[in-house]
Amino acid sequence: MEIVDMTIDSLNPYVRKAGLQGAAEWKHTYRKIYDFQWMYCFGGKAYLEEEGTIFTITSGSLVLIRPNIPHKFYHDNDNPAKIIWVHFDFNYQEDVYRLEELIQNNQSGYFNQQLAAPMYIRQNDYFEKRFVLPSHVQTKKKAFMIKYFEQILNVFQEHNSWWQLSAKANLLLIIQGVLEQIGSENQSYPQSNKEAIAENMKRYVREHYHCKITMQELSNYFGYNKDYLGKIFMDNTKGSLNTYINIIRVNKAKELLKRTNLSIKAIAELVGFSDVYYFSKRMKEETGISPKEWRIKDKDESWKT
Repeated sequence: MEIVDMTIDSLNPYVRKAGLQGAAEWKHTYRKIYDFQWMYCFGGKAYLEEEGTIFTITSGSLVLIRPNIPHKFYHDNDNPAKIIWVHFDFNYQEDVYRLEELIQNNQSGYFNQQLAAPMYIRQNDYFEKRFVLPSHVQTKKKAFMIKYFEQILNVFQEHNSWWQLSAKANLLLIIQGVLEQIGSENQSYPQSNKEAIAENMKRYVREHYHCKITMQELSNYFGYNKDYLGKIFMDNTKGSLNTYINIIRVNKAKELLKRTNLSIKAIAELVGFSDVYYFSKRMKEETGISPKEWRIKDKDESWKT
């Protein structure tokens, strides 16, 4: 699907649902969602694990969970977090009511390996000049944030005729507050922007891992010098772009080895490896065993359970 950047002027957010987190957590299984979710912590501590990164959530933490990204969430045992969450879209989608009905009828669907209705998965939150909001930010204006999150929660619970208008207005103020904070911390290529660019590059890889990806292609796509992009990626991920691409491809291959009976050569091609021998080498470097051994191991473990 073509990725179209949003402009600030085009933002038209829609709040689907809001609530308090309570004791619910998913520490031992991954969850995926269809839309976007913000979690704002106003006390206690929790943890969010996403793609190998664990975010510590404390008072003032604002975490953005994106569509179709596997993640785990769990509270600190000694000091459970107090969190307001909001499920939303950056722009109104005509299928929001069908999506809500789907989720209400299948709450456990979030914890399946694949979301059951991929046509409802939201696509992106790319802003002008490929800018994206950070996955985790420690907000400086806590009173500001809790005020607007509480107002969204209150109007959702009241659900009067104009609740969506009020929720939209408050969500826009939250987005404005985040943009102002990360924009004011540094003026020219702020670190927050560099982190956002690196994160956006990672998301590009996750969406195009099956294609040939080069730094020059990323340079053309994002509009920055390829050497500059390479340095940003290395500084913010502690590894090269090629290393990240291979990790993503191997992880996708592991899923296909588990879920399908496709040949190893076919799986290698589907995840972007043009050479099955190089795929086997990378697989062994990442997992310690070959693709064939991985498939046998997975079947043995499934039989035991």
